[in-house]
Amino acid sequence: MGKYLFITDPIESLVIYKDTTVALIKECLQQNIEVHYAKINEFSINTDNDLNVSSYQITEINEKIKSKKISCNKIQYFSKVFIRKDPPFDNAYLNLTYLLEHAKKLNIEIINNPIAIRSHNEKLSILDFKDIIPPTIVSAQASKIIKFIQQEEEIILKPLDGMAGNGIFMVSLNDKNLNVIIETMTHNGKKLIMAQKYIPEIIHGDKRIMVIKGKPLPFSLARIPSDKDFRANLAKGGKGIAQILSENDTKIVERVSKYLIDKELSIVGLDVIGPYLTEINVTSPTGIVEITEQTNFDAAKYIINALK
Repeated sequence: MGKYLFITDPIESLVIYKDTTVALIKECLQQNIEVHYAKINEFSINTDNDLNVSSYQITEINEKIKSKKISCNKIQYFSKVFIRKDPPFDNAYLNLTYLLEHAKKLNIEIINNPIAIRSHNEKLSILDFKDIIPPTIVSAQASKIIKFIQQEEEIILKPLDGMAGNGIFMVSLNDKNLNVIIETMTHNGKKLIMAQKYIPEIIHGDKRIMVIKGKPLPFSLARIPSDKDFRANLAKGGKGIAQILSENDTKIVERVSKYLIDKELSIVGLDVIGPYLTEINVTSPTGIVEITEQTNFDAAKYIINALK
């Protein structure tokens, strides 16, 4: 069997019972695949282009993740490398993608392609698919954002480097905090943010559709916002409900699948609200544990088998 490396946040920070990365690792162990994990600061390279990684071999996952002590190997030791580090996409993340380019030159499969991760902003990338996204602008200028609010009446403001619903605001023209929200998010006109038309269908869920090598899982995870929040993220109190893909969901996947395949984005989470694509998540998309628990579909097994 192969040897797989997972690049993660500190392993002790992963929530064992619901983390997608943990579910994928458990499936690898079930299939007798040797699995290691490493953080992004545990790579090194020299003038001979030898890329080395200090990693821990995972031996068992029950209530805790058990592993052997750290070992150092050339990257060629592994047949596949999974980038599962959460955002933000900062300088450390950026430098990791540069290092992993050398691994690709050695015909090691990197999931997802580090070059594609580097050039693919999870918010901005939807602009390539203007026929299936809500009215959207990206700007640091308050005047343009306010004009957009006048046009759409209610909008969502998002930072371009956020995750899990952090830093997102729903605003309208009569919001007395509007100016200070824009000033704070744009750092007084110095930082780009995204503004999107508010989609009322959010009450029925923000769907996460996992797409593996261009093909979707048969179920999405619809994240339903609580009564106390407009955000549907599970980290903000949303409730995840597995749903069979709708006809519109399938059309959205078909619309973006060639792009994903061409870019070697093998594990992707599409976010869909109502008829619209809102984000294309490529760093560490989640949601498969809830799908597996609520259906008879073993999502982790499907993903690992599809990537063999």
